Amino acid sequence: MVHMVKAVSGNVGPASEEDRKDESAADAFTRLSSSEKGLSDQEAKERLDRYGRNELAERRRSPAVEFLRHFWGPIPLMIMVAMVLSAAVGHWEEFIIIVALLLINALVGFYQERKAGNAIEMLKKRLAPEARVLRDGTWKKTTAAELVPGDVVRVRLGDIVPADVRLFKGEYLEVDQSALTGESLPVEKKENDIGYSSSLVRKGEMDALVVATGHDTYFGRTTKLVGEARSVGHFQRNVMRIGNYLIVIAAILVALVFIAAILRQESLLETLQFALVLTIASIPVALPAVLSVTMAIGAIALAKKEAIVSKLVAIEEMAGVDVLCSDKTGTITQNKLTVDKVIGYGGVDEGQVLLSAALASRAEDNDPIDDAILQRSGSIGSVKSERERYVVNDFVPFDPVIKRTEARVSQDGKEFRVAKGAPQVILGLVEEKDRIGDKVRSDVNDLASRGSRTLGVARQEGGAWKMLGLIGLHDPPREDSAETIKMVSGWDWTSRW
Repeated sequence: MVHMVKAVSGNVGPASEEDRKDESAADAFTRLSSSEKGLSDQEAKERLDRYGRNELAERRRSPAVEFLRHFWGPIPLMIMVAMVLSAAVGHWEEFIIIVALLLINALVGFYQERKAGNAIEMLKKRLAPEARVLRDGTWKKTTAAELVPGDVVRVRLGDIVPADVRLFKGEYLEVDQSALTGESLPVEKKENDIGYSSSLVRKGEMDALVVATGHDTYFGRTTKLVGEARSVGHFQRNVMRIGNYLIVIAAILVALVFIAAILRQESLLETLQFALVLTIASIPVALPAVLSVTMAIGAIALAKKEAIVSKLVAIEEMAGVDVLCSDKTGTITQNKLTVDKVIGYGGVDEGQVLLSAALASRAEDNDPIDDAILQRSGSIGSVKSERERYVVNDFVPFDPVIKRTEARVSQDGKEFRVAKGAPQVILGLVEEKDRIGDKVRSDVNDLASRGSRTLGVARQEGGAWKMLGLIGLHDPPREDSAETIKMVSGWDWTSRW
């Protein structure tokens, strides 16, 4: 535990990433003029005014600018040229029709994009994360956007880390930061480690000091880099290519008409009228409106499937995807572990292995592995009824160091211990590891070839641990995954399952 008093410093606020990387929790408390008792409401308010809200402010255009943006582009510019020519020759009926088409094109695109933007804003407000913060010596719940550097927060199982924090009190955390770093497995964090904003706590509970918020966080800087990237989409390139091609053709034809008119000494007014007809004929005036309406219908169809389209052109971009790379978990699988196969050793049957594994699990932790084992053992009547006869006197939750869970269990005055965890760790506990080691490793490899992760289960009586067996866990595919993959790639995925 770190014991600090407030330091008087004028340099309060987020440090650079390099400075934050090497500093300890004690250094962070000093730099931020904070303590383990957190900030007062008044101090937090002052810092909020100074550093801004803990959120990624989006660069927004005014509605007027958004609307006027739809008048820019090759085809709108060609329509404007036709509009000017109509006015020049006094064809006001055509002028009004062209103006109406120009406005309809802009209004349809503007309305659909504003509607999609409003839906996203409502979703963001509904999903706004909360945080437990220590203010005026009392733990309070507040929105994560109200956090400031120097706040003390508590993060635990299931929480989204609300800002970049320096951990200073507690045993450990397991944090899933794959969305930021690409690491496929949760990362262990202990005192003085830093937790990144938007990562997900999988296990543990710790107190932490907020060291950076908003755009100063690791996530904020990453988002800024993505926002600075500029590219023209496939749809926009094609529309611009069509517009540029038509502009060039129309310009050449109009130029030829004027050259011929000059050589023939014809009336300029008659030439302008002919140029107007030629220009209007060259412009697909309904193309923007047709494209906008078509994509708007697609956006409505996607909205019914709970998909939000922020930009209408994204529909065409998605339709043009040839290869889609996706994370397996939760996308083509159910993101729900289930027991795939149970292997017993030394005459131990499936029920005995599941019983000991269930005794070494705790439902209130909401651990995916524990939940899968408890669900499977609960579906077997004999195991469920026998488990009720045991009393768990002591439970040791999963520790990343020892890589197992343990429980001290008693029944009718007889006490024993059970453990489940990484197969190599459980194998290292038992006396018969040399005799059954090759068999265990072979079974682990077989389960791995089925796409299952493996747990070892052991029981201790009279001081000696005995290997009971292995439990294979897997994440089953979604019901529609095989059909989707077969439809997209032509590969019959059902043969894998």
